[in-house]
Amino acid sequence: MMGSPALLVTAGLMLSACGGSAVAESTQDVSEIGTVEAEANSPIYDRARAYAAAHPTRDGGTWNQWCGSLMFRFGELPASSARPTAIEAYRASKIVSTNASTALIGAFHWWDIGSAGHVGADLNGGGGTVFMATYNLSQSWGDAIGINSVAGYTAKTGARYLGWSMDYAGGRIAGGGGSPSGLPQTTTEFDGIPGEIYYKRIQTVGQRDFGYTGPIDGVTGPMTEKVRVRITARELNNRGTPRTSAQEDGIPGSIYWTRVQTVGRSFGYTGPIDGIPGPATYTAEHRICGYAVNRAF
Repeated sequence: MMGSPALLVTAGLMLSACGGSAVAESTQDVSEIGTVEAEANSPIYDRARAYAAAHPTRDGGTWNQWCGSLMFRFGELPASSARPTAIEAYRASKIVSTNASTALIGAFHWWDIGSAGHVGADLNGGGGTVFMATYNLSQSWGDAIGINSVAGYTAKTGARYLGWSMDYAGGRIAGGGGSPSGLPQTTTEFDGIPGEIYYKRIQTVGQRDFGYTGPIDGVTGPMTEKVRVRITARELNNRGTPRTSAQEDGIPGSIYWTRVQTVGRSFGYTGPIDGIPGPATYTAEHRICGYAVNRAF
């Protein structure tokens, strides 16, 4: 249970302290800390607000110095993810990127500060609205519980930002992984014309599923194109055989193009099935990929 014991103990470890000053401040300095951008809020944001309203204190005391405990309790993480400090949880987590602006909804942001480190949960993606236990907040929702941006917390404390992960020592927040910008569906599924939203969706899925580490900026390039082929190939492989290895290596070959043309019949392709790409095959390829990324999140 995530809840009420004053000292939550898992496998003999007290969970989970933060770095920084150990002395509670009498007042909360929320000026010039950072701006949390106004944006459409995710269901995880709504859950965090409800959690803070129900738990404005930690077992009757302050949340200050208990950032990992907040993540563990709010995220309803498994006992296997419990660590005594945030920095130890960081070392047991898989960092996706050190670019906070690419973080997905439900990601964990990590800092090196003091001996214990610091962690917060991204409520809307992009590093702008991070739920954390500290007095260094732009919006306070209780006693040292609330939100700040990655940039705001970093600037206020001088902590070194370590990056973000989707897991907390193997545990994940339910419902996490959505786009940081609440991306709309791409029309590429229907017209075969690639655009910014299409490529942002490809980059977002690529970051989550295929190890893409570039920006989510909607601008294609070699890394984005390789991910696009891998996403398309996965959709093709999900629809039958022969299987294309492009799902693993991102390199389109004759089997890949034959499958694009075959599956493309369902997307308006009327050309020959010969494994030789041309304009009509490329249009079908984009439509298949658009279909896949529209359903990926």
